[in-house]
Amino acid sequence: MSLADILKPLREEIEADDDVREKVLPQARKAVRLCSQSIKASHRGQYEEAMESMSQAHSVIREAVNDLSGSAYVSRSRALDTAYQELAEAANVFSLLKDGEFAPPQPYGIPSRAYLTGLADTVGELRRACLDSLRADDVTRAEGLLGVMEEIFDELHSLDFPNALIPDLRRKCDVARSLIERTRGDITSAVRQNKLVSELKGFEERIKDNGK
Repeated sequence: MSLADILKPLREEIEADDDVREKVLPQARKAVRLCSQSIKASHRGQYEEAMESMSQAHSVIREAVNDLSGSAYVSRSRALDTAYQELAEAANVFSLLKDGEFAPPQPYGIPSRAYLTGLADTVGELRRACLDSLRADDVTRAEGLLGVMEEIFDELHSLDFPNALIPDLRRKCDVARSLIERTRGDITSAVRQNKLVSELKGFEERIKDNGK
């Protein structure tokens, strides 16, 4: 048997894998875009729109999973990891901002590793919500969101497994720690500023009363 004859079925197998990959990658990118739209809508309080985008992302990912069944090799390539992470992030941002509850992975079929790393990314979105609350002078809500950020970090940090078992989680936890410290500083400054404003108003009122 010639080398060309030996390589022919191997080439056909790889070409079939490439066809699957070329079909799945655009689907993964579309799901990521939809999750981004969902997160933005959640921040605006447009929860119906957020849910619609999230549902569409979930549907796109399920289609991609079906397509992946055509290639055992591509199925092992983690081609949908980012899409799953974004879906986990979008689901938790939606649920936390709307209902104050975490979203579990099971209803969305999110694999455990992607869920954990997506949850870690949620801390950044909660910081954004904290800052929005501070700009609206809602320190109480900001403090509540900071508590959720700290809970996420504490729980994820307790998963003391090597990077080979939960890829990228340690780095994301380090980022989350930094975001939490900055947010705590922002809230502390806001509390101090509000206290100062309150004291100045009280001082002005006392001055006015004494001048009468």
